[in-house]
Amino acid sequence: MVLAMKRDQKSSLVWFAFALYICIETARKLPIGTWSDPGPGFWPLGAGLILGGLAALAFLKSLPGKFSEEKVPWYPLHTWKRIAAVLLALLIYAATMDSLGFLLGTFLLLIFLFRVAEPQRWTLALGASALISLAAYGLFEKWLRTQLPTGIWGF
Repeated sequence: MVLAMKRDQKSSLVWFAFALYICIETARKLPIGTWSDPGPGFWPLGAGLILGGLAALAFLKSLPGKFSEEKVPWYPLHTWKRIAAVLLALLIYAATMDSLGFLLGTFLLLIFLFRVAEPQRWTLALGASALISLAAYGLFEKWLRTQLPTGIWGF
């Protein structure tokens, strides 16, 4: 029976076994605590339970019958270029954060995302990028007093 399983079924069983291992080892070696006073094993156990639930759901969805649905690609092939562009933009954003600073780097990243990832009008891309960048700057730098990179221009 195991040999006739689909790849989705096999991988979901592997993830379920890993989740079971996480839960057993966490319960064996770390105190769980309570809701009001969680111990060091509380979050790993929760993560193991969530992983196990998602693996079980994936297994059920891979079974033929009422849980399965028509197989469509996760993303159509024509969108892979956009995905690669977004990943590259995020890498560039992380690499240039110290030199550009948070505010300017985030503004430029958001313009790119608004124009490439989900094409929008220039006015919307510029306005939304400025608004989101300033709101994030105000939230983290001013309100939460988090130290953000200032860049070579000092903002």
